[in-house]
Amino acid sequence: PQSAILTLALVDPVWVRAYLPETELGKVAEGFNAEIMSDSYPDKRYQGWVGYISPTAEFTPKNVQTPELRTRLVYSVRIYACNPANELRLGMPVTVKISLKQKVNESTTNHCKVG
Repeated sequence: PQSAILTLALVDPVWVRAYLPETELGKVAEGFNAEIMSDSYPDKRYQGWVGYISPTAEFTPKNVQTPELRTRLVYSVRIYACNPANELRLGMPVTVKISLKQKVNESTTNHCKVG
């Protein structure tokens, strides 16, 4: 039988899947800076950036007919963070903060330094 002998995982940068409420969708853009915190390292902050925002809503109610139900829509967002010390692990729960005061033309895409 055939089976995998090796599994590859990206460890630097790592990425976090977060969910953005529909009401905040117009306030966040790819490239926005983000801050990531983990319970494992409560005094440490990891700098990250928004790398992807899904074009499709998730957790959509069967029938969206009222404004109240529309606010329950969320969009998947991928946040990247440099992880040179390999402290952030796959599957680790984290908290992500994105300042909504950023402007699209002021945001910068961050890249992890090599070496």
